[in-house]
Amino acid sequence: MHRILLTRLAAAILAVPLLFTSALADTPSKMLTILASENTETQAMALVLSNQTAKAGVPVHLLLCGPAGDIALATAPAAATKVVTPKGMTVRTLLEALMAKGATVDVCAIYLPNRKLPQTALLKGVGVAKPPVIAAEMANLKTKLAIY
Repeated sequence: MHRILLTRLAAAILAVPLLFTSALADTPSKMLTILASENTETQAMALVLSNQTAKAGVPVHLLLCGPAGDIALATAPAAATKVVTPKGMTVRTLLEALMAKGATVDVCAIYLPNRKLPQTALLKGVGVAKPPVIAAEMANLKTKLAIY
């Protein structure tokens, strides 16, 4: 009886490192959030989740495309400064909080040219995405992808 218990205990102790190794294998090395929605609530939720991910220590790369790119303009549109309940945040404050956590924020490569805007029209710290970089992140199995 004691031998069976000792054998099971030894097996359990030896299995613990395997559990941690498996959990670490599932931990993403990066989060790529692609936000294209013009809906303020969708934008806010994408930014809330991206902020939570960054807070958990996972690097976040936010790619703003189409109408969502407008929230990264130096002169924010009214929708970006509209208060979203229940926390009383705005999309702009959520974006700025994400950037303060070290997230990389880019607009799609075609965003500025299609609006005939210079890069200086963007909020300080926002860049222009390079398609090969985004494609590589998307192809990386260690990158979690969220699309809104």
